[in-house]
Amino acid sequence: MTTLLNKIAHCPHVNFCIQNPSVEHPCREIVFSQSSSSLNEYQVPEPWSGRIEQAPILFLSSNPSISLVEEYPRWSWSDDAIDDFFNNRFGGGRTVWILDGRKSLQKDGTYGSSVKFWSAVRQRAIELFQRNVTPGSDYAITEIVHCKSVSEIGVKKAQNHCVQSYLKKVLEISSARVVVVLGGSAREAMQYEFNIPKDVSLFGPIVIGDREKLITFLPHPNARSNRTFANCLKSEELESLRAFLR
Repeated sequence: MTTLLNKIAHCPHVNFCIQNPSVEHPCREIVFSQSSSSLNEYQVPEPWSGRIEQAPILFLSSNPSISLVEEYPRWSWSDDAIDDFFNNRFGGGRTVWILDGRKSLQKDGTYGSSVKFWSAVRQRAIELFQRNVTPGSDYAITEIVHCKSVSEIGVKKAQNHCVQSYLKKVLEISSARVVVVLGGSAREAMQYEFNIPKDVSLFGPIVIGDREKLITFLPHPNARSNRTFANCLKSEELESLRAFLR
């Protein structure tokens, strides 16, 4: 796990783009969407957040949003520090990186306001388990494009390259019984990679790595539409998800 985590966090394609700024590359736009011109200060790609080898639910979305004030790993951080941050981001690490599953630690030592995306996935996990949940242990979060950007800048160009490099590898180490795919970009990637029909809300179970997983689809939490399982799935589909988690 640590090897894959650090391979993504120190993705060689990021290094290539920064070292060769005039060379065309599918990741070039998203890499240079960050204002930092120094590799050491570059906010590393986000492999996942939470204990992916334990969490029974994995949320999969497009790419992580970027914050200039969050205490977040830079390229210069040690592998151990990066490993601690991402695996223990929601709790149990050397620092409380995220408070209450929703508020990130800022550079000045305070905690920011609740992040809408984190709040939404927590609510969806509660809806599935029908109980309170522990972020990072009951669910983990990952993306099809791991570099951070504002408003999904560069995601379309980088998507195929990043998916081919990392998606199946991340899903193979995940212990998730249920993969919740959020939004159109992530849906498109999963449908292509696993030959999933376009009109389904629930697919599987299928074996990824050595584990069976059910794949389900919801709108992105930022979408202006119904975003709950109860509104997007048939009642029997929702019960199938819940039963598969037991």
